[in-house]
Amino acid sequence: MSESRQPRVLILFASTHGQTEKIASQLGVTMGLCDLQVVVRDVRRHPDEDPRGYDAVVVAASIHAGHHQGEIVDWVKRHVDALGTVPNAFVSVSLSAAEEDDEAREATLEYIDDFSRDTGWTPNHTAPVAGALLYREYNPFTRILMKLLMKKGGHHTDTLQDYEYTDWEALARFGQEISADFKERVREGASLGT
Repeated sequence: MSESRQPRVLILFASTHGQTEKIASQLGVTMGLCDLQVVVRDVRRHPDEDPRGYDAVVVAASIHAGHHQGEIVDWVKRHVDALGTVPNAFVSVSLSAAEEDDEAREATLEYIDDFSRDTGWTPNHTAPVAGALLYREYNPFTRILMKLLMKKGGHHTDTLQDYEYTDWEALARFGQEISADFKERVREGASLGT
């Protein structure tokens, strides 16, 4: 990498109802402010995006029915070797990340472990990020199911409203941390001639 060129970062995401896209976009803004050249892509529109064209990669996906989106799992499996050659991070978006109890924290970390096991990829950095309860985006069946699940857990059940749980300040801090790490790793790689 030339000293004068900003490191290029790919943020590739899968989003079912739009919150993960919003999170990926905001992460891109934060990293751009940290002097990185950021490209944010939806894996559904760019399934053949090649991580080898970037100096670092962030993958973001959300949990639905206990699993991250299949298309992001498949993309990581196809590119696991290339991901291991650049600085990288994984952002896992879920409602359980909004919970304060030990059981929810454990479930959130288990989702990340499952993703790593399913894909064979061990990211340099991981971040569990709270998503949103987007009742107005859900189809009628999903809306009823989510309302029942949320009622059982003592959460919001007014299906005429959406509820956002994402901690944007924590996401900005994560973006700043990985930006600093990515720049350092890219600089070290350039000085080693890799």
